[in-house]
Amino acid sequence: MAYMQRTICVICSCNTFDVLESFTDFPIMAISNENVTETFFNFTLLCCKSCNCLQLQNLVDPSILYSDLYTNATFSSSWEHHNIELTNFILNNTTDTSFLEIGANKGGLYKMLKNKQNNIRYNVLDMYKNNELDENIHFFEGNCETFDFTGFNALILSHVFEHLYSPLTFIQNVRNSNVHTLFISIPNFDYLLNEESITLLHSQHTFFCGLDYILYMFSLYQYKCESHFEYPGNFKSRMFKFVLDANVVPLSMPSRDIELYKKIYITKMYNLRNTQIPENSYIFPSGIYGQYAYYFSKYKNNVLGFLDNNPERHNKKLYGTDKLVYSPLTIERENITICICDCPYKEEIITGLKRISPDLNLLRIA
Repeated sequence: MAYMQRTICVICSCNTFDVLESFTDFPIMAISNENVTETFFNFTLLCCKSCNCLQLQNLVDPSILYSDLYTNATFSSSWEHHNIELTNFILNNTTDTSFLEIGANKGGLYKMLKNKQNNIRYNVLDMYKNNELDENIHFFEGNCETFDFTGFNALILSHVFEHLYSPLTFIQNVRNSNVHTLFISIPNFDYLLNEESITLLHSQHTFFCGLDYILYMFSLYQYKCESHFEYPGNFKSRMFKFVLDANVVPLSMPSRDIELYKKIYITKMYNLRNTQIPENSYIFPSGIYGQYAYYFSKYKNNVLGFLDNNPERHNKKLYGTDKLVYSPLTIERENITICICDCPYKEEIITGLKRISPDLNLLRIA
């Protein structure tokens, strides 16, 4: 497929990189949707020679990656809890009543904010309009990296910033538009790195956005971090309030130990390839964790399919594979192995499976 190539570092604009690793013909999404044509790309990981930020070289066309067909987001209890905490974080740190949320999907965060503060006026900017958005929301269609934010005082980005292809351009854009406040929630990349998560980066999370990196980027355009909350839930996140402050001076450019990256994308991938998956096995969950496990495994023929608690995925093929996704409640449970991926909610998965049957044969992978 045709895709854009990143030629300068997202953090420091350096144009020299080391190629850490490259995986060919990697699926661009990890959904279960029978209405899409599967597309693959070269998943190439670059490490900036100046600031050591890990980032993707090849960037999928966002009009494909974030179209209505390629997005099937549903909100689990873990995501709902995250949104409750983000709602509290926002309302406890502002007197603003008008917001523009970027990438609101179905508008779940708006509903929580509205329930707590009835006089909120809400706008949404997204690549497409979800038909479940509340009719009281004023919708703008577009790409936030090129949008004119003039007239908007407070922006909300919940797990959006790490998706940007040129985050410095975005920050410069909101600065030129005189946006005063940004509320941002991102994955806790520092935690994921220390936990050696294989999903540190993927087609949508295009660069390593550690704490020092995001603080540095915003300081370049006179935004200071006024509040910061480390959310400890299953989807471990960092929440920020950035405010425009003419007295802010740029922070020192950060760096990272690239050996930590190598532990994930070289050593851990090697282990994943060579983990023996027994015959008559299922991989749990599906989505990106299951997709990674399946892509790298040498034992694909032993996999019967994927398991997932999300009913919208059931009896549909996992994108980029030839296997269906099933409910853990409906499969035959004798003489099978369930391979548990190293995901943030693995302990929750194991507890749920043991409730179904304490005698299940479980195997942790990656």
